[in-house]
Amino acid sequence: MSTSIVSARTARRRDRARSRTSTPVRTDIQALRAIAVGLVLLNHLWPWHVPGGYIGVDIFFVISGFLITSHLLREHDRRGTISLPRFYARRAKRLLPAALLVALASLAAAILWVPAERWERIAREVFAASAYFENWVLTLTSVDYSAQSEAATPVQHYWSLSVEEQFYLVWPALILLVGWLAERRARGAVRPALIALTVGLGLVSFAFCLWLTGADSAVAYFHTFVRGWEFLAGGALAFAGARIERLLARPGGSAVRGVAQWIGLLALAFAALRFTAETPFPGAWALVPVGATALLIATGSEAPAWSPLRWLSWRPVQYVGDISYSLYLWHWPLIVILPFALHRELGTTARIGVIAISLVLAAATKHLVEDPGRSRLFASARPRVPLLAALASALLIGAAALGVTASASALQQRAADRERAFAASECFGAGALAPDARQRCGDPFGPAKVPPGGDRNTPWFSPQECVLAPPDRQILADGKPSLVECDFSGSAGSRPAEPKSESKSTSGEVWLVGDSHAEHWKGAVYDLARGNDWRVRTTMHGGCPLVDAPLATFKGAPAKKTASCAAWNTEVGDRLRAAPPSLLIVSLWGAAEVVDDGTGRPQTEQYADGVRSLFDDLARSGTEIAVIRDIPNDGARLGIDCVTANGNRPEGCTAPMREALKPDPLAEAAAGLGLPNTRVVDLTPRFCAPSGREGGTPGPICSGVIGGVPVFYDRDHLSRSYAKSLAEPLGRELGRALGRPLLPPKPEQ
Repeated sequence: MSTSIVSARTARRRDRARSRTSTPVRTDIQALRAIAVGLVLLNHLWPWHVPGGYIGVDIFFVISGFLITSHLLREHDRRGTISLPRFYARRAKRLLPAALLVALASLAAAILWVPAERWERIAREVFAASAYFENWVLTLTSVDYSAQSEAATPVQHYWSLSVEEQFYLVWPALILLVGWLAERRARGAVRPALIALTVGLGLVSFAFCLWLTGADSAVAYFHTFVRGWEFLAGGALAFAGARIERLLARPGGSAVRGVAQWIGLLALAFAALRFTAETPFPGAWALVPVGATALLIATGSEAPAWSPLRWLSWRPVQYVGDISYSLYLWHWPLIVILPFALHRELGTTARIGVIAISLVLAAATKHLVEDPGRSRLFASARPRVPLLAALASALLIGAAALGVTASASALQQRAADRERAFAASECFGAGALAPDARQRCGDPFGPAKVPPGGDRNTPWFSPQECVLAPPDRQILADGKPSLVECDFSGSAGSRPAEPKSESKSTSGEVWLVGDSHAEHWKGAVYDLARGNDWRVRTTMHGGCPLVDAPLATFKGAPAKKTASCAAWNTEVGDRLRAAPPSLLIVSLWGAAEVVDDGTGRPQTEQYADGVRSLFDDLARSGTEIAVIRDIPNDGARLGIDCVTANGNRPEGCTAPMREALKPDPLAEAAAGLGLPNTRVVDLTPRFCAPSGREGGTPGPICSGVIGGVPVFYDRDHLSRSYAKSLAEPLGRELGRALGRPLLPPKPEQ
């Protein structure tokens, strides 16, 4: 079935007059494909050398918009009609065989080498990748601050293919609809209407891109409509191509081509080398790679002898362009899964090996899967046959993913049962580093007995005793509700603590406040609350310290949420002053959050001034304050990826304490204030200790596995299991702050 955008008579006349002709391969576009996939590979393997290599995806988007729109226009000019079923069938035969093969291979490799705790998430994303909505899965994940540090899945790179397929789904239908409406208005109005559609929709998409990138760049990055203008920039070139060629055919056109091609390639090099993960992207900065790619396509059909495109017509470069699709598909699963198979992080040799293996797999896939799929698969069948085959394949992968998910759930349940039995041991987790534990427990840095990672071990959780505070009591953090109220008193139902209005401290009420490095203490605090009949309120703002001072940088880059952070600080301070709790627990990622009040003083002094007023007011109200010193962390050497990759050899995941323990300006400021109600809690001895091994590192070392428990959930946040093992030593310190011993922690049943 097809839908015509011209009269049937005109369609038949053009059908008789024209014959099918194959479109010659443009060496400039193949070179751009090689550049695009090369930048992506280099960015994924050596991000510190090519920090902006992610622009390779933008190059692909512009190329796709140009080629698809050109193809649709040629079909319309040749046949007077565009067959949607034929178009979708061609796309399915071109893209799906290789994509589904790599998705299934990734799932199988994950089952073979990746711990079962990660299977469920991988299986979900394999299905999302196969059904081409992976970008929306990542969009939802990016909304959750706590999920942003989670380990990557082997099909995460399918987000760009999902965006592309969604464009393919909508764009031809829009061309048909607008063309049909224009044909009804006036003969000859089709092309102007389609140009207006392309330009108008592109401008709307670009405006939306600017707005959403400013509002939430993490969501914008994966959003289909945010990326739409990049495809439409290529589409606009398809309309303007003939006019541009006529202009460049004039005297001096060859020189213009050469200069434009140099400018385009230099602009791509600039973006690849100067853009970073902190660049607000896509946003206005995406104009650089998109504009450069458009410039190269517009002028690249010919190249003078001194043009860089002449060099890029070299056969090896062209071949990389030929296999760029499969190369893009294979490289990322190898990067994600090889560390598990090798039981170590990827070094330089292994990274070079990833490139070599990716090239071999891509070449094989190109010749054995892509080309046969495009030329021979369902060659004589009606268009609906490959479409039905594609649907059946996606459903088959969905069924496989469902089976893997069920198996993962069963394995995780058995692991949870083993962990509960092990947790009763006094050598569990932080217990292995108790002052007198060495003789009872042996080496505290032995192999992990608790599976690393998995949703069960996330520090971002709320037990049944906790509920989100109602709107009239809510505190917003970055525009989202952040205040959670928990009642662990008595039988500990799910009812929240009642709000208090008295000016003196509220007996039995505890507040846990800070950023994600405060939130990861919830496992320990909740167990203590359950054992001591506390009512607990938590409010967290990612990347924002509890301090009345302007936040300048976060993780070394300019802070993006300064206004939200300041508003949250004001609201939290007002709420604490209005109803002072018995105990305030504060912690933060001290090494990552730099404040700047314009004085240039040391961070400790600025933090001291930033908390003095609040801490003084709470001291007069009888509130005890416990500032938990930030924990030692080193993502590469102690994080969950290292622990998972090293299997039963945790000695590969250690770091000297002098390197892992970073300064904590809040803890230093609190210690220097000299307030009688303020105590600094330092649990570093439960993370680092003398190795006790022959030839070990001088001085204390910190380990990614302690007492059989992985310490971290991701790169820098505590795993729930290890946090819960810290409840007893934390309770002892909090008891000293309160002036009375606390009852033992009570784990959740």
